Amino acid sequence: MDTVVSVKNLVKKYKNHAAVDDLSFSVKKGEILGLLGPNGSGKTTTINCILSLLDFDSGDI
Repeated sequence: MDTVVSVKNLVKKYKNHAAVDDLSFSVKKGEILGLLGPNGSGKTTTINCILSLLDFDSGDI
């Protein structure tokens, strides 16, 4: 299947706090992905980086 989203070693920091630290995953065509976690765990930050609404510090999307 074709990969539609690929995130490799994503890192996004705010000052001294790592909102996302070394996150990797891929989503293939037809798959459904859910991001689950407590408040402040980086879910929205991850989506914003994927959508190019936020610049990330390192990694590849």
